[in-house]
Amino acid sequence: MGINHIRYHPFYPGKKNYAEVKIAITPGEINLVPPFIQEVVNIGPRLIDITTLMTILQHLHLMEKKGDIVSEKYIRKIIDLSQKLSKTTKESDRLNKHLKQVLDGVNDGILAVNNKGVITVFNENLAHMLGMHSTKAIGRNLQDIFRNPELIGFILDDSREEWGWFSIFQTDVIVHRFYLETEGAIVATFKNAHETIEVEKTIRRELVKKGYIAKYTFQDIQGVSSSIQKCKQIAAKIAKTNLTVLIEGESGTGKELFASAIHNESLRQDGPFLAVNFSALPDDLVESELFGYEEGAFTGAKKGGKVGLFEQANGGTLFLDEIGDISLKLQARLLRVLQEKEIMRIGGNKIIPIDVRIIAATNKNLLHMIEQGTYRADLYHRLKILFIHLPELRNRKADIPHLVKVFLRQSGRSHMQIMPEVMEHLIRYQWNGNVRELKNIIDYMLAVCDESSITLDDLPSESFFQPTAANALSRETLEELPSDTEEFLFILETIFTNNQLGESIGRKKIAEKTQAWKKDLSEQQLRTRLKALEARGFILTSRGRTGIKLTSSGLEYLTKKENRPF
Repeated sequence: MGINHIRYHPFYPGKKNYAEVKIAITPGEINLVPPFIQEVVNIGPRLIDITTLMTILQHLHLMEKKGDIVSEKYIRKIIDLSQKLSKTTKESDRLNKHLKQVLDGVNDGILAVNNKGVITVFNENLAHMLGMHSTKAIGRNLQDIFRNPELIGFILDDSREEWGWFSIFQTDVIVHRFYLETEGAIVATFKNAHETIEVEKTIRRELVKKGYIAKYTFQDIQGVSSSIQKCKQIAAKIAKTNLTVLIEGESGTGKELFASAIHNESLRQDGPFLAVNFSALPDDLVESELFGYEEGAFTGAKKGGKVGLFEQANGGTLFLDEIGDISLKLQARLLRVLQEKEIMRIGGNKIIPIDVRIIAATNKNLLHMIEQGTYRADLYHRLKILFIHLPELRNRKADIPHLVKVFLRQSGRSHMQIMPEVMEHLIRYQWNGNVRELKNIIDYMLAVCDESSITLDDLPSESFFQPTAANALSRETLEELPSDTEEFLFILETIFTNNQLGESIGRKKIAEKTQAWKKDLSEQQLRTRLKALEARGFILTSRGRTGIKLTSSGLEYLTKKENRPF
């Protein structure tokens, strides 16, 4: 403006260095003027427009000298501002048009209302669902569009994020509502319920084709014995956690069934379920399958690299079957993944965080492998946060008649009659191949039988049956324990109960248990008895958190002496 004979000093509350002048000018904020000021000029809050400027010039007798200059500068500023506003408006229109196209392109209906219940967003898909035009809804109150009081109340409830199922204009919809606190607005998405269900079915079918889905539930695990029922109860409780699980059991006891059932009962049931069998793959291939690789990481690597199973299972469960068959090198890498919850692809340099639950399974004695130095103790304890031991079929023979009926039904031959002497033979057999071996023999007998019944003639020859494992003892060769058998049975029963619960147990804990029993045994007395049990292969004693474990031979002896199915 050319007014340069006045020198101004800015001041604001908290300013440390300021000039102590006599006059202060303030736009209506007199309360902020410091106390040493002698004269206050309050110009009040006002718009400094061209009229105000000209009035000031006239008051100061500067109109003739500065009027044209000020006018020209002012007009130039107005023109520049108008051009910027025009450009901003065009950009805003373009962005709004783009956002509208995005909203209308989404497959869901989208609705937004402000804190007064007035509709601010109403996309074309929602308009199509309701059979109306979106322009007729925007700016109107929610109650003018929807006649369903429950839906209106649900949408306007800003207390928490929630899903709901409603019927509007003869269409079933799933509504998801959430509150934008900073905007003071509520957003709701509308999905056609039946279309959504069909999409989920299609996705599930694709996951099944790729093998990325758990096929079994606890209802698929058959058995009436107390041992299998107890196992299912423990597994169902374990499923509700997010912790790593180790499933131990002989081949054919149903480790994969339990892994699938745990996933389907867990909070990750909607996520992927992937499985890898370590005994079926060489070490190098297992590593690339688990962790993936970058392009050019090694000769033969696919162009673009490969996503590993850990990444593919993100948000779900990864089943590591035959975990006892991996090398020490792979054990070290797997341990780091379990500890850090992150991976790095082969040939890569990028850390990838993962959210995967691990269920591992083995038919090997990992504690024995640790003693031999072929398995890492720290990996064992990292895997065995939760533990399930699956009972062998020979230790739950009460399930055999039930399983036979199930296999006949699955084969579509429920009408077939099993002769009593055949069933007696099946119950008497030791079943070293467990349930899988029983299923194979039922299939064999169904294939060779002639009539509507299965007789002894339909049983396969001895060579068909799986031979007894080298380390297993038949019931006839189990060595009797000396001294008071009742004490040993109590000790074995106590160890078995704690093993089933996945809890560690040692001499001190067993001694405490005997205090509530009819005979109070000291730790020294228990040391002698535990050595006798270990010498016969009935228990396995380890140092540290693992504690004492009941072996299959010990369980067999306990079953024989107590004369009950497990």
